[in-house]
Amino acid sequence: MDRHNKECEYGKDNIKAVTANFHFQSFGEYRTLLELFNLTAEEVKRIHNGILYSVTDEKGNKVGRPFKSSLFGKWAGYEALQKYYETSKLAVEKTKIRESLRPIISKAMQEAKSEDDFRLRLRKKHIGVVVRKNEQGRIYGVTFIDYQNCTVINGSRLGKEFSANAFHDLFNQEHNLFEYKDEIKDITGFSNQENQKNQVNQGLDSGSIFGLLDVSPSGSNDHEEENFVREQERQRKKIQKKRGRKM
Repeated sequence: MDRHNKECEYGKDNIKAVTANFHFQSFGEYRTLLELFNLTAEEVKRIHNGILYSVTDEKGNKVGRPFKSSLFGKWAGYEALQKYYETSKLAVEKTKIRESLRPIISKAMQEAKSEDDFRLRLRKKHIGVVVRKNEQGRIYGVTFIDYQNCTVINGSRLGKEFSANAFHDLFNQEHNLFEYKDEIKDITGFSNQENQKNQVNQGLDSGSIFGLLDVSPSGSNDHEEENFVREQERQRKKIQKKRGRKM
């Protein structure tokens, strides 16, 4: 089997796993999930609408030739996805996933001291976050992946308080700008993408069902924030001191 055929089989297996186990209500949400498997897709709107799939590298760049959805089967095509969006919408409404996610995300937004801290807080709740930024660093999209409920959902779908603009303002507050962000590491030891891939696979293996616990939001006071900043400054100086010894 040549490389192109191997890539085709790789794509087919992962795309099928995604569509069989996760809920998503738009093409954007679908593509976000595919990216965790080093895959991407694009809509081709001509006389007959279609989907082209591509394998990507770790940086998200396309590798090799794209694949027509017909190579995988009708279940991966444009019309099948349109029906799947509607099925997912009904499932999300029936199980009230949005109502479950809002207080959890709101609580993390109120208590997090940085974007990295926000990610870690949600990760402990088995929720992944994909933040999209332009070259200027402006956030233009935020998508949440609820691994426990196997659902991908854009922030704007949860409400305007969870939109890209809301998170851009939140993450760019003065107390969130740390000079040593590159020193903050994932508590699991994996990169963000690797960790989210692992959570997807765990969800597929365990056959997770819907049922997040409701968490009421609570704020943090100024005293806690001041203590946090002082502790972070102490850690930054400690890191700089260690670097000085190595030089």
